[in-house]
Amino acid sequence: MIQTEAFERLADPSDVASRNEMMETREALRRQVANQTPTEAPDEDEQGNRYCLDCAEIIPQARVKAVAAVRCVHCAGKRERAIKMGLVNHAGARAGMDNRAEE
Repeated sequence: MIQTEAFERLADPSDVASRNEMMETREALRRQVANQTPTEAPDEDEQGNRYCLDCAEIIPQARVKAVAAVRCVHCAGKRERAIKMGLVNHAGARAGMDNRAEE
């Protein structure tokens, strides 16, 4: 829950609305960051290099630190587009198909 100053009093309805919007935005961002935990195990070597799960290219450390990436930018974009188009689900399986069907 979002905490505010106990004695904070805003008389102007615009200030109240702005404060409420700011608090809701902060909470939404906090939830979004919490949900960015990768659900797939990263492929890392003993030097700490992380490799893309799709193309095996090294993922830049800045990207790994920023978004806990398990895919390079190119492959992540392809995957996101495929998910939006309904071609695959978030688990990586083709939509409407059992994962075992591809084996």
